[in-house]
Amino acid sequence: MSDEFGTPMEEENRGLRYVDRLQEIRRAICTLDVSLTPSQMVGNKSVALSPMFGSVYQGTNNYNSNGSINLLDHKSILTPSKTPSIIDSNKENVTGYYDSYLENTEIADKADQIKTNEALIKSYHNAYKENGLDDVMGVMRQFADFCLELRTSALSMVPSVKHSKKLLHQINLTSKDLIDERYTWKLLWAIYSNKLTEQPSLLDEDMTCDSHMKIIDKLYATNEDVLHVHTVLDWLQSNSAEHVQDLPNKVGYFSGKVSWENTFHCLTNKQNKKLINSMDPDAVSRENMPLHEVDLEDQSRLVNHVFQLIRAGKIDEAQKLCITAGQFWRAAALDGWRLYNDPNYYHSQRESVEGNSSRGLWKMCCWQYCNSPTITNEEKAVYGSLCGNLNAILPQCNTFHDKLWAHLKVLLDQKVEEELADKSLPQSYWKQSLSLDSIINLMGKAKGSDELFNRIQLQLINHDIPGVIQTVAESIENSTISKSRFLCHLMLTLEVLHPSCANDTLYDAIIKYIKLLKEHGFMEEVMYYSTQLPTAKQIQILTEVLYDIDEECRRSCVDLATEFNIPIEEVAKNIYDKILEVYSSSATIPSTSVEPSSVTIVPGDDQTLISGLSWLLLLPTQRGTALIESNMLMRRFITARKHRSAVAVFSQLPGDSIDVINKEWYKLHDVPLGNDDANAIREYLCLQAYLDSHQAYNDWCSHSAKRPLQPQCDVEGLTFSERVAADERQKAYEQSLHRWEQNLVTLTQLTRDKMLNVLLFIDGGWLVDEAECLDPRRIEQLKALRSQCIPATTFLLVNVLMESGQYKSVIELSEYLAGEQYQLYLQFNKKELRMFLDKVYECSILLECDPLSYKETSEVV
Repeated sequence: MSDEFGTPMEEENRGLRYVDRLQEIRRAICTLDVSLTPSQMVGNKSVALSPMFGSVYQGTNNYNSNGSINLLDHKSILTPSKTPSIIDSNKENVTGYYDSYLENTEIADKADQIKTNEALIKSYHNAYKENGLDDVMGVMRQFADFCLELRTSALSMVPSVKHSKKLLHQINLTSKDLIDERYTWKLLWAIYSNKLTEQPSLLDEDMTCDSHMKIIDKLYATNEDVLHVHTVLDWLQSNSAEHVQDLPNKVGYFSGKVSWENTFHCLTNKQNKKLINSMDPDAVSRENMPLHEVDLEDQSRLVNHVFQLIRAGKIDEAQKLCITAGQFWRAAALDGWRLYNDPNYYHSQRESVEGNSSRGLWKMCCWQYCNSPTITNEEKAVYGSLCGNLNAILPQCNTFHDKLWAHLKVLLDQKVEEELADKSLPQSYWKQSLSLDSIINLMGKAKGSDELFNRIQLQLINHDIPGVIQTVAESIENSTISKSRFLCHLMLTLEVLHPSCANDTLYDAIIKYIKLLKEHGFMEEVMYYSTQLPTAKQIQILTEVLYDIDEECRRSCVDLATEFNIPIEEVAKNIYDKILEVYSSSATIPSTSVEPSSVTIVPGDDQTLISGLSWLLLLPTQRGTALIESNMLMRRFITARKHRSAVAVFSQLPGDSIDVINKEWYKLHDVPLGNDDANAIREYLCLQAYLDSHQAYNDWCSHSAKRPLQPQCDVEGLTFSERVAADERQKAYEQSLHRWEQNLVTLTQLTRDKMLNVLLFIDGGWLVDEAECLDPRRIEQLKALRSQCIPATTFLLVNVLMESGQYKSVIELSEYLAGEQYQLYLQFNKKELRMFLDKVYECSILLECDPLSYKETSEVV
């Protein structure tokens, strides 16, 4: 032994150095605030390599059992007596610097993406779009896998943001939510896979149940309640296995040659320490003496590791771990719970016997062993989980799911023992008297039960679908986009599994999710998930969320609506009606100017109304509606003397609108245009003529005001060169004046023609429908507009004619006003008629003729 371990003095010094070095490592880890990369994170432990021994030391927990990262928790390490203050101050300064720096970096952008779960939103959408819920089980599995993938992506950011508490905190919260969501999808899949999948019979009907294993197999096959508990228990263990699988495979609990090596060393070298005197497994309890302090710590970690493996349903791996650590006896002790089965009763060929024939005796011994005051809580939990001792398990259960697992583990154990009718167990075992309902009620009051995912999981386990719906209804309003995504897809899934779930809660969950998607710019998802609503609700929510999107996004949404068969025509009309309702009051505020305004800027509210028309121009089938609404808007603007706004409306309409309307009509009909479309086209042409006339008048006014100024021509006292220059200026003036006069004549003729085109509009007159109109409101508006615009246009034309010296044309105009073909005189009130006759009288005086006896008729147009 001395060759292997060295002299007693050397070994004692080595042991002391080992302990001292261990304490140094612990203090070093405590003073460092460094988050490890995922490759350095091993399950529930962070690994630090000892340069002195080359062994692996397990330190702080970097993963909580609920799936979140315990980034700054060093409570499990011996805390140093005093940490230098300079370290704390530097850490605060560095953290503050990085927090401000990262806000404007790609890392911060990526953190925002993780916060909104952008990748998960896209993945859920694609999975749901590709499969619908025809393969509901496959979709649930995909959802669970997506959560795991995004969580892995979030954790990969930890090394990059380790100096930012803000980002670390966000990643921690996101990681926890994702793992909880994954667990919920796995639970839903596990429960309904049993219900929706036809389970094969585990036993033949005529087969004799002559062993414990066969009895319990038949129990699982025939008792749905027991199978359900077993399914939930498997779910809890598989969740734990996702973290336990990251635990180290080669942990330096002991050297591998012998267990309790430090105690063995002391005994070998006969060191005078108060330790056990024997190395058998029962020595500690028999002699009531401890192990070496290092062995105690190693054993505590080993037993805790074994418990974590049992918690994950990996008992075989727990046994292998014990064998690797040199504790063969412990591996054998963990084998006593197995159900006995001897297949050699019915087979001539010898087969191996399974399980423990003295299983009841083994469980009774474990029960008594768990009550021993000499063993640790970790060891009690190990054996208590195998013999159904709830009080022994609970002290090692720190999380909500751990406690739920403990209760269900004991419940299933009791169901098995009831079926086996084993009387060897103590009365205290049966006094635990658990049932699924009592466990659900108990866990409903436990810490963490108020969390959304835990509450829904309990309700799913209890088959309480109405309770799930109620929980979703209570959580919708204040949910984030990630929670809303989960609630929406949960309700969609439950709708397939339980058609009665197609109620207002489902629709509210979808609507809330759609609103949050719109806030974060996921417009494709907005359009797709709206298809899961009834048509009325779909139109209503799309009207709300698409109300204020920009022009480019509108076109994209229309294309998506066409792809998803969304009634976008009704949505677009509702959006425009909403815009009109909000901003229509601005269109009726009259301008203070009688003549057309020279202002080129359209007021903001008017521009909003005009931009809203683009919703009606996105599809050719809506062009008729767009024309009708445009006419209505132009009527309002013209009535309020907002001619620039009316011109903007006219410019918004594509030039091919009339052709498109005719084309779309004759695709479906073999008869002429309907009255509404025919009247709308005629009104559009009338308003076009009116706006053209006012534009011509504005051009005429603008040109009239720009008459060239005559230069001063006083040549007295000027030199010869100055006279020549003056003559040149006079010639230039005369040329400019000539061009101006020619342009004025042209503009005058153009303005006169366009205004007469309004007053003498073909086929009945301006704004006079050819087809019957059944809209009394429109009829009144047209009548009012004729009474306003025809006299105003007449006086503008009189002004142009008189300014250009065409007095005779003014007198001739009176004949058209008095004619019965257009009955324009009906649009004038007495005051306006008197004003017009005054103008005619004025022109007759200038022409030196009597207007009442004027007989000659000349062509005006």
